[in-house]
Parts: sequence; C-alpha cells; structure tokens
Amino acid sequence: MIVEQTATRWHRAVLLSSGLLIVFALWRAPYSGLALLDLAYLMLLGIVAVIVTISARHWPRLGWALLGGLLALLMLIYAFLAIDHISLVWDFANRHDFGPGFDNVRFFADVAVGVMPLALLYVLARPRPSRVAASLCLAPLTVWWWLLWVSESRAALLGLVVGALCALWLFGRAARWPATLLGVSGVLGLVGWWILNPIGGAGAEDVFVRDITSSSGRLALWADALRYAFEHFPVGIGPMGFAGDGNLRGAHAHNFFLNTAAEWGLTLALLLMALLLFGCRVIIRRARAMPDQDKPVFACLVMAFVGVMVNAQFAGSHIIPLSALVMVLVVGLVFGYRSAEELPPSAPAFPVPLGATLLWAALMLMLAYLLYAGLELYWLSVDSTRVCFQEQGRIYLYPRFWAQGRLECMQMVEPDNWLFW
Repeated sequence: MIVEQTATRWHRAVLLSSGLLIVFALWRAPYSGLALLDLAYLMLLGIVAVIVTISARHWPRLGWALLGGLLALLMLIYAFLAIDHISLVWDFANRHDFGPGFDNVRFFADVAVGVMPLALLYVLARPRPSRVAASLCLAPLTVWWWLLWVSESRAALLGLVVGALCALWLFGRAARWPATLLGVSGVLGLVGWWILNPIGGAGAEDVFVRDITSSSGRLALWADALRYAFEHFPVGIGPMGFAGDGNLRGAHAHNFFLNTAAEWGLTLALLLMALLLFGCRVIIRRARAMPDQDKPVFACLVMAFVGVMVNAQFAGSHIIPLSALVMVLVVGLVFGYRSAEELPPSAPAFPVPLGATLLWAALMLMLAYLLYAGLELYWLSVDSTRVCFQEQGRIYLYPRFWAQGRLECMQMVEPDNWLFW
C-alpha cells in the first residue's frame, strides 16, 4: 500500500513538473501563436495514442485479423498504383518517384516502417498461421521493400531489420513466422532493386544514387539541436523554433529526442526518453509472461514499435501528420494489446464526471485552434514558396507539417500576420 501511494505521488510530481515546463516553454516562445499550434498538434497525437490503447484492450482476435487484412489490402492497392506510376516515368525516374503520392520519399518510408509489420497480423491473428494469407501478403510486402531499397530509405530499412531482430530475440520461435515472412519479402525486394532499377543497381555505373555512408547533413542538425538545448536550458528555443532559427535548412532536427530537446527543452526530452525506456521494460515483461499462442501477434506489434522508434531517430516522422498517425497507431496498439486471458470485462455505465466534461471541452477548443491556425499557416507557406526558393537558391521543400516549413520565408511575405505577433 505504501509503495502504491509513493508511486502515485511520484507520477503526480512528474506530471506537474512536465506541465509547468510546457507552460514555461509556451511563455518563453518567440511566437505564442505558433507555440500553441505545435502544442495542440502534439496533444492531438497523444490523445489518439491513448484512444487507440484503450480501444485495443477490448479487441478480439478477429479484430486484429481484420486490421491486418485492411492494411495488407491498402498495401496491395498502393503497390499497383506505384508500379503504374513508375512504369510511366521509368526512363527519367529519380528516387522520389518510388514514393508516389508523397511530397518526399522519406514520408512514404515513415509510413512503410509501421504499416508493413502490422499487415502481418492478417497472417498471424488466427488459431494457426495461414500459408494462403502469407502468400497473399508476400506480393505487396515485396513491392514495398523494393520501393524502400530503390529509394535508399536507410532509416526505414534499418528500422525494419532491427524490429525483426528484436522480435526474434524477445520471442524466439514464436516470432519465426513474422520475421521469416518479412525477411523473405525483403530479400525478394533486394533482388528486384539489383535487377529492376532505373536509377542504380547492377547495370549502372554507380550502384547507389548517393553516398549511403554520409549523414545527409543530419550530424550538423543534431549538433545544432544539442547546442540549442544547452544554450537555452531548460525550455529550448521554443516550439517550431528549428523552422525559424535563421538558417535556411531542414525545418527539424531529424531526430525525435534531439528535436524535442532543442524546441521544448532538455528536461522534457529526458523525461520523454525515460518514458520510452519504461515502455520498453513493460513490453519485455509482458512478452515473457504472455501465453505462447498470443506471442506471434504481439511479435508483429513489437516489430512495428521498434521500427518506428528507430526510424524516428533519423527522420521527422512525428512532425508529418500521416507519418505521425502511423506512429501513434503503432504505439497505441502495442500497449493496448491483451491476450485472450487478459481481455478486461465490459465496464458498467456510470455518469460522466464534470472534470471529464471540462477536459473534453478544452480538447475540442484545442482541436478547433489546430484546424484554424494550421490552415492559416498552410496558406502562408504556399504563398511563401517562391520567395523561399529564391532565398535558398534551389527548388527544394523543407517541410514541417505544412508545405514549406521555413518561418523566415513566411514572414517575408506577411510579416504582420497574427501568428508572428
């Protein structure tokens, strides 16, 4: 009893300290309108993760199979659309053509690293894994691997490989089916990269489009993020500050924790890292105590979770909306999953307390502000695109979660906009 009370007090102290740091960061931010917009966006992602977690606790095995089947079908449809697009531009394709429909191929990779392991639920969320379902999933998985190999999406490839290895380490024989299916499709995709590759591969002078051993400018961004975190301790340079620090380059640090440290403060970043480590400890303990028949499904979720977390250390997947939704979906599913023996009983109906009603109303106001201010910022970014191209000297987008992402360019177009007050 004493231990539970101490833990409760500790949790409350951490929540209170985090809340005070967030308020202080908002107060110190150069532009309060943008800071509040960033907070509303991050709060929305957190709420979605919590809703998915609570909902997933009550899913039967059929629900997990339906989720995997839906994602596998979406992967198959996208595979056909991607092949059709690439066949039209084959003679003059570049790496960004291997993520058609996305402004940058990295955004497709951010989505793929979470969706591909989740699609395996269609094979494994059954009393016994289905060979027919595995055969149906193999084709879209191979095409998606091929898209990742040809576009040289290194962070996503690393995330998928590390996720499969972690699942094998944690679950052993129970992870053979998902790891084998993902591995076989990955090898087939690699063979396709070697043989069917308009921009590289065996028939090209340079096998790779770019120097894959380079950091692609990330080391400089990470160094700046650390410098901002220490120079502006404890609250950083302010939300969205990386998109307006006076340097016309990437609008985020391409690292989940370093970006948080630079913009929200080193303390909040360390708390976030501690939360992730605690989550990993919970996953490991649950995996070891779980019945064997439920481990293959949980292995798919762990593969997706490890993949998106690894990818987030080299990309801005928490910033781009679709990538971020895939991330919070994976986080919610892995912490919400319950085996058949652990499914909670239906909760009895009870009156909604006043505090919950007020919290819901406050969240709706934040959502309304997110939509209004987000659209305002989006149109500003569209109007400033040409100006930013001229200032940078080259046509390239550095997006945050809007089109352009550089606040300096937007201020050149409309310096008196209320977002910059």
